Amino acid sequence: MTKQKKVLVIGGAGYIGSATVKRLVEEGDNVTVFDNFSAGQKDKVDMRAKIVEGDILNEDDLKKVFAGGDFDSVIHFAALKAVGESEELPAEYFQNNVSGTINILKAMSEHNVPQIIFSSSASVYAPQEDGGGVFKENDPLGPISVYGRTKYISELIIQDFARTGKIDSYALLRYFNVAGDAGLNFKEKNPQNVFPLIARAIAGEAEFGIFGDDYDTPDGTGVRDYIHLIDLASAHIKALEVDKDNSGAFNLGTSQGYSVKELVEAFERISGKSVGAKIQPRRAGDPAVVLADPTKAERELDWKAERTLDDMVASTLRVYGE
Repeated sequence: MTKQKKVLVIGGAGYIGSATVKRLVEEGDNVTVFDNFSAGQKDKVDMRAKIVEGDILNEDDLKKVFAGGDFDSVIHFAALKAVGESEELPAEYFQNNVSGTINILKAMSEHNVPQIIFSSSASVYAPQEDGGGVFKENDPLGPISVYGRTKYISELIIQDFARTGKIDSYALLRYFNVAGDAGLNFKEKNPQNVFPLIARAIAGEAEFGIFGDDYDTPDGTGVRDYIHLIDLASAHIKALEVDKDNSGAFNLGTSQGYSVKELVEAFERISGKSVGAKIQPRRAGDPAVVLADPTKAERELDWKAERTLDDMVASTLRVYGE
C-alpha cells in the first residue's frame, strides 16, 4: 500500500488545481489547498481537502500555512496565465509568477519541504526555425512572451534551489494545451483557451475566430497538441514519485496534433450545431505546428494520456455549451 502523502496544492482552486486535488484525495492523500481565489473557485475544491486562503506574494500567509503542515510535497499552480495579457502587464506577471515562486521556495526551504511539482508550459521553448514541430525536453529554451519567460525563469530558480540543497527534488511539468472537464463543471469566467471559446460560439455567446488559414499545414490552420484535464491531473499524481535522481522537466502531451478547423469540425459533429467560425489575420508569433514528444514522461513517470479529442470536446460542451 502506498504511503499517504501530505501535499500542499498552491492554486488548488483553479481549473487544473481543483482537478488535481480531486485526484489526490481519491488516492487517499492528505491535501491542503492554498489559494487567493482571484481566479480559483472555492466550491470546486473537494470537501475532503483543507482550504487556507492566502496569497503567494504575502510571505506571512505562506509561513502560516507551511508552519501547520509538515508537507511532503508542494504542487504549485498559482500563476497569471494569459499570454496576451502578459504583454500588457509585464510587471504584474513577473511579480506574481516569479516573485511568488521564490516566496514558495523560501518557505519550503525554511520548513524542510523536500519536493515541488511545478506547473510550467510549452511556451518555455524557443520557436523552431521551420515554424514549428515536435518538442523534446532538451530542445533549446527561449520563450517569446512575458508569460513564457516567467515560467522559464521560475524553472531556473527551482533548479538552483535543488542544486544548492535547499530542496531535494522537483518536476517541471511542461503543459501543451489542456482541455475538457474533470467532472467538476469548472467554468472559467473569462476563458482564453480554444475549447471553451468554440463551445461559447456554439451556445451563441460569442463569435469564434480562426487566426490564419494559410499556414503550411494540411488545411492551412495551426496544429496543436491537446491533452485532457483528467490525464493532466494524473500526471501530477505520478510526478509525486520523482526523486533527486530523476528530477527534471517533463512534456505533457500526446504527440497527436489537431488543427483549428479539425477542432471546429469535432465540435459541430458532436453538438450537431454550427460554430460559425470566422477567418481572421494571423497572430504575431504563432507557429504552424506545436506538438509534444511525451516519451520521457511515459518512460520515467509511467504516464500516458488516454483520453481522446471527442472526450475533450464532449466534456467541454457539457460545461460551456448549454
